[in-house]
Amino acid sequence: MAMLRLSLMLLLGAALLFGQGKSAGKGKSRSGDPGAPAKQAVTHPAFRDAEIRILLDFYRPGSGNLPPGIARKDEFPPGIMKQIARGKGLPPGLANKLEPFPPPLARQFPAPPPGYRRMICGTMALLLEDSTNLVVDAVSLVQ
Repeated sequence: MAMLRLSLMLLLGAALLFGQGKSAGKGKSRSGDPGAPAKQAVTHPAFRDAEIRILLDFYRPGSGNLPPGIARKDEFPPGIMKQIARGKGLPPGLANKLEPFPPPLARQFPAPPPGYRRMICGTMALLLEDSTNLVVDAVSLVQ
């Protein structure tokens, strides 16, 4: 019985010793800095499902609240509207054509996170980063 315990302890010790990988005994973490915190994934705010339902309900056909891109035909060329995508900046010249949410719609939303704003651009509702005009989230208002 003592021999079995001794062999199990030796096996366990060997597994711990050799299981450390390439940096065994060097005291380095994977990031290279032993005291560095683990990197966090960068997350951005986005339109929640309830907010998307509010937007689509507000701009549904027959509601009398047509999106600016439909109310004024040919305001933005389709090629420009296709360039508006999550993670990209606004196309040149489009920043001055953004419109804030209409007051009856804006009242249904909580304040945007600090450093962000919600705007309407043609037939899209956008969540933008203030400093860079980066499109953080986009919702098509026409289904």
